[in-house]
Amino acid sequence: MSTPFEDRPAVPDPFESAAVLDARSLRGLAHPLRMRVYQLLQKAPATGKVVAEKLGISSASASYHLRQLETYGFIREDPDLGTSRDRWWRAAADGFRLPEHLDTEAPELTTALRHAIAAGWSERLGAAVNQWSAQPEGWREAQFMSDRTLSLTLEQAQSLRAELIEVLNRYTAEGNAGTPGERTVHVQLAAFPQPGPDPAPDLAVDTGPEDSP
Repeated sequence: MSTPFEDRPAVPDPFESAAVLDARSLRGLAHPLRMRVYQLLQKAPATGKVVAEKLGISSASASYHLRQLETYGFIREDPDLGTSRDRWWRAAADGFRLPEHLDTEAPELTTALRHAIAAGWSERLGAAVNQWSAQPEGWREAQFMSDRTLSLTLEQAQSLRAELIEVLNRYTAEGNAGTPGERTVHVQLAAFPQPGPDPAPDLAVDTGPEDSP
């Protein structure tokens, strides 16, 4: 099945240098708090004290999860930033990839990892909703929440995934670092077959282009 993007030049993959998870390293991230620590270090290097303060956890808890992330290779110490008293940590790679074969090799761990990711998404979205109406004009209208229920074949679902990833990669590649008015924008996407028995075909609905507060 052809897509509207087939004739376009290839867009650089922003996760080209990402770490590829295996059954062992999965254990290092399959924890909600550890995922939050890792995501914090993806943004910028930090000490254990900074991690504890930003996440509202104890220094002992921050230290434990930092050691676990180091053990599994997700973070590394940055000696150029460290002192005799403080150790600075940074992410060792630009994100991670979860190979699909691990869903059959380690289903419990991949499920735990996705739960950890989903928990972070939920927390971030909740914080955004709390600030939704307070955003400045323009940004208030540009933000959106949308939910669709579609009836798709496997081929259509695969095409949808490829097109959405291409769009995200394109905007990532364009970048706007340092541009006046630029802000960090989080985009969350998920697509999955409806849990439980499939509905009758005539019950599939499309909720419209946007469902926003």
